[in-house]
Amino acid sequence: MALSLFNILLFILFFIWIHLLIFFRNWLGKLLILNLVPVLLITVPLSLKYNGIETAGSQLMIYMGLILFPYTFAYLILDFFPVLKKEFLKKLVLFLIMILPILIFLHDQRFRILSILHIIIYMGIIIRIYDKLLIKPYISSILIFPIVFLIWNLTYGKDSNYLLLGVIIHFILTYLVILFEFSRKLFSINYKLTNVVDQNIILDQRITRLRQNNDQLRRVIAQKDTEIQQLSRHASLAEITTGIAHELAQPLTGIKGVSQNMIDDINYDDFNEKQAIADLNRIVGLVDRSSSIIDHIRTFSRKRGYTFRPVDLNVCILNSIDLLKEQLRKNDIEIVFILDDTLPKITGDNLSLEQVFINLIINSKDAILGRKENTDFNGQIIITTKLNNTMVELDIEDNGGGIPDHILPKIWTPFFTTKNKGKGTGIGLSLSQKILKKHKTEIDIKKLDQGTLFRINFIIDPSENSDEVMPL
Repeated sequence: MALSLFNILLFILFFIWIHLLIFFRNWLGKLLILNLVPVLLITVPLSLKYNGIETAGSQLMIYMGLILFPYTFAYLILDFFPVLKKEFLKKLVLFLIMILPILIFLHDQRFRILSILHIIIYMGIIIRIYDKLLIKPYISSILIFPIVFLIWNLTYGKDSNYLLLGVIIHFILTYLVILFEFSRKLFSINYKLTNVVDQNIILDQRITRLRQNNDQLRRVIAQKDTEIQQLSRHASLAEITTGIAHELAQPLTGIKGVSQNMIDDINYDDFNEKQAIADLNRIVGLVDRSSSIIDHIRTFSRKRGYTFRPVDLNVCILNSIDLLKEQLRKNDIEIVFILDDTLPKITGDNLSLEQVFINLIINSKDAILGRKENTDFNGQIIITTKLNNTMVELDIEDNGGGIPDHILPKIWTPFFTTKNKGKGTGIGLSLSQKILKKHKTEIDIKKLDQGTLFRINFIIDPSENSDEVMPL
């Protein structure tokens, strides 16, 4: 019976050994293997003995196994929870040093002394981790079982094999409990991972829907931005309609006058062919001038996004003034140009930049007119371009009434205006700021003693041959 029992236990221990080798990289697996070593020191000699093979030193191996087992078990359990174990293990080693002489002198009572050693160590572990056992009560089985078994063996046991058998069963029970705990943790982790995966799928679906909604909102916002930009352009055109009408009236009046002269020459039989050619060329020039103005207005009012390409900043400014010069002349506002002809081209959208310059010049004009209501002075707008290190700098300076401190933080707010009802939309400056952000630049406002300075620094175009179209 003992022969078959120890053979079965040895087979189970070798199976556990192979299983633990698979998890050798895991720290807990290493500690279980460490705890298995003294168990094998006990089981292998016993199995050989009951199979009729007596080896030298088998008793010493068994004693070593019995002495080492509670220490490796203590290291395993204290690390498993974990708790501070260094001081506790030192005390256990000192206790072993004290008990070794007793084992040597009381050779006949060695199994009883070793049983007491085991009981003391297990009790010390229980005291050390008592609060932890309340959290994991099933772990207490691997501590209570050996204590109960050893007390029973000390009281009723007559054979040392009970102690040896108890150590082997104790290890197997420890292995199964820790395996259960490890499996429970893996199940918990797997459950959490499954939940995370499920939540991730739900989040992916939500993100996809949000992305679709975001794309849709972007398209709507882009469309509204285009409409607002279009509204601002129309508002600007509405404000400068009188000047544009005058611009068109001049060439039309010239065409009418030249045509009437030709008709009179024909009626009075005073037709001169060379004079007629000269008059017709003059008419062609006036028609071209009218067409140019109409084309500029048509292009400026066109609904479109941003088309970034190399832009001559000076030309862009002069085109903006073309639409405003009559209105400025009518209000006796002088425009002074200090333009650097050697400027490199910038990267930008020419029509959007024209819209910015028109908005800024109209604001300067209104500031000058506001000051004129209170005093008589000559209004002036100075437009300067120059190269500033690696940037092209544009200054628009007026000698108007300036911007009050309490209004300055609000001027970029959409639909904020200080103009009378019907004279301003409040979107000019806010839209200008947005356009400049698209151009990766900012506008800086400086208060002067008399007037305001708008300063913008533009990025120089790296290659004047590349065209990049950016949707609004």
